[in-house]
Amino acid sequence: MARFVVLLSAIAARVMADTATIYKVDYPETGFCGQESNVTKSGLNPHWFFPMTFGGFKEGNCSDVGFTRYKSTEVKEMHPVPGVYHNLTFDIYYPTQTKTIEVELKDPSREKRTVMIKFCMPSGPGKWPLYLFNHGAGCDAEDYQYFCQVAATAMIYQKSPAGPIFPADFDIPGDALDAAFLALKLPELSKGDPTSPFFGKLDDTVVLGGHSMGGGVTVLSAGMDKAPVNGIAMFAPGLYTSLGLKPDATSYLANVTMPALIVSGSMDCGPNALDKQAQPAFDGLGSKTKVLVVLKGANHCQWTQSFEKGFGVCKASGNECHSITRAFQHQSGASLVNAFIGGLESDEGWNGFEQLLALGEAMGTWTYISSRAPVPGKILHNDCPCSGASTSSLLV
Repeated sequence: MARFVVLLSAIAARVMADTATIYKVDYPETGFCGQESNVTKSGLNPHWFFPMTFGGFKEGNCSDVGFTRYKSTEVKEMHPVPGVYHNLTFDIYYPTQTKTIEVELKDPSREKRTVMIKFCMPSGPGKWPLYLFNHGAGCDAEDYQYFCQVAATAMIYQKSPAGPIFPADFDIPGDALDAAFLALKLPELSKGDPTSPFFGKLDDTVVLGGHSMGGGVTVLSAGMDKAPVNGIAMFAPGLYTSLGLKPDATSYLANVTMPALIVSGSMDCGPNALDKQAQPAFDGLGSKTKVLVVLKGANHCQWTQSFEKGFGVCKASGNECHSITRAFQHQSGASLVNAFIGGLESDEGWNGFEQLLALGEAMGTWTYISSRAPVPGKILHNDCPCSGASTSSLLV
């Protein structure tokens, strides 16, 4: 009987591993996103092979590209090639964030530097907090568009000398200066330039953050370059700034005094594991107000949605350990950033953030420690080494 239960569990795990959700923007209706769930990943399955090979579909969820409000479910008859007919059932979603645009700005203090961002924000009226985001090594800026659900998000990047083959953007000191420049420039454009896409769109809150290597860039920008921001929010930070590139951000942690949020995945078991990066970063920050969250079941590379046209570090990470979906990891990260930003507005807002953290821990979603509500003797743990899949050994 025990062996039978184990066998059923193994079969179920295999089925889960071999199915996926696929989506396409502007299909089956222009302006919306269509998503089909539980598609078997096999070249023998027409529901996978034809949409993915010829139809322009991608693996993932409509929520990954800012379509989160359900509209309807539709069945579409498809004829990918002569003589082949099959029906696909799509859940249709409305967009809830603006389309991502590319913006280039000149920093007058650096004559030859062009500062580049991918920008999107929640759709709808009103002003939004600004979240300046630094990507991980070998990842595209737009891999983090899901944060546009909760904030006006400027994803900082430089053009890769390798072109679309690989996002080789490793100018750590330059990226840190870009973030400090944007922390001043974008609010200025929002208040004073009617021709700017930012005009009237930003409120007075600026948060700086990043993933992996982007966490190191964040600490350098805030601690070395004195970026004028209200807080920092980092995910699986890599203070070594990746691949041995300098300067190392660790020595600047004590200079960072604004409120801070650090999030680590319990199944991030490589170079950015909790004990190797996130906990030391939390301990070293000069911030009096800081929170460290360990999201259960989250890994390192699911903080991205890999949009690289060629090779990408997280795109090539393989079956990294995880026990939650990429979509849930994104939703959790965005929700934490949203609540953290609310906490920066007032003591009442911070109390609300702490209540959310306590609720999430009680529900088993994460564990956390907070400098504002310390629990004597409380120590955070991860789930490493994890089993059932490989762990990412790549530095990003």
